Amino acid sequence: MNSLKKAAIAALLSTTAFSGALAADAITTPPPPVASAPVMMDDGGFDWDGFYAGASVGGIYNIDDSETSWTVGAQAGVNTTFDFFLVGAEVAIDGVFPPNNGDIYAYGSILGRGGVVITDEMLAYAAVGFGSDFDAADGVGNHILAGGGLEFAVTDDVTLRGQYLYGWDQTNDVPSTDIHKFTVGANFHF
Repeated sequence: MNSLKKAAIAALLSTTAFSGALAADAITTPPPPVASAPVMMDDGGFDWDGFYAGASVGGIYNIDDSETSWTVGAQAGVNTTFDFFLVGAEVAIDGVFPPNNGDIYAYGSILGRGGVVITDEMLAYAAVGFGSDFDAADGVGNHILAGGGLEFAVTDDVTLRGQYLYGWDQTNDVPSTDIHKFTVGANFHF
């Protein structure tokens, strides 16, 4: 019996050892949880990048004649931002309405703009470029323009702005003169 006992104990031990190996395989540790990416709310404010177009009203003050002509116009441009710096270009055309029922003429300009996004919704910029009255008989002439403005976002697509430009006369004929040009306008950003 001794050998029968030994055989039974050996069978029991081998079964127990084999079962333990299977049981160890059945017990697995779950994989570590995958860390989810944090959800970022992009509240980044107004997007100044891209194309825009708008309308403006204002005035051109003729320094030599000491008179102001009213303007109504349209502008279109493009901006790009680098962090909080903005670089852009703009073209504009204004209908100029001289006082005392003078001849109405057009004044066009092309500007380069550079500015700083002060807050998410406010831009301060400087502008430099060229303006022309397209050789109008009563026009103010051709000018090198320099100035600047403030632009404020009122919705996700619309901004309001005020702009001032000084124009140095480049024509040197009798009706031409240096000018101050003020405009207030609204732009739609695409």
